[in-house]
Amino acid sequence: MDKTFLIRWYGSFYGENALDDLKEWENNHSDYTCNLYLIKGYKKYAKTTNHYYIGKTIQGVAKRFSNKDHHIKELPRISEIWVGHFVNMLPDDEDILLAERMLICYVSNEVGNQYMLNRICVNYAPAQNVYILSEWYNYKTLKQRERISKDSIAKIIPDVIAYRVNEKKQSLLYMSEKLKKYWYKEEIVLSLF
Repeated sequence: MDKTFLIRWYGSFYGENALDDLKEWENNHSDYTCNLYLIKGYKKYAKTTNHYYIGKTIQGVAKRFSNKDHHIKELPRISEIWVGHFVNMLPDDEDILLAERMLICYVSNEVGNQYMLNRICVNYAPAQNVYILSEWYNYKTLKQRERISKDSIAKIIPDVIAYRVNEKKQSLLYMSEKLKKYWYKEEIVLSLF
């Protein structure tokens, strides 16, 4: 059975107050259940090399970060954090895990396994057709972002990732980096009159 996930990402939380800002945002926006997160940051003593971690949670992202032995403790300097909310469904554990695995696999291939704190799922391919559509939102205004910083982890993840399984049971990857605006609904309505 095909799976389609529309994930609305909120961020980026950055700087030395990133974790406090995230915790406050989650407390003020309890109607947005965020089950996925993207982290980019520097390991101890690193000056120029960022590392990445992609994770899932059912308890809230800020609470997950406070768990003992979480990978965020390996990144004392956080460059940015994005949190992901499933818009088109109320995901179960399998859905969250499937989306996490696909994102880990994609990002590890883009940045290199040596820069990923994730050690599992780096070569994952689903056994079914799976589509992830990502939308990027400013966490302060809750408005969709028109532009993303060129060094953001959000720039690494394309707007559309599609894994399609062919008749030979091979998983093929398709992606579209940035969806382009083609028309606005208002323009079409006006042109009808």
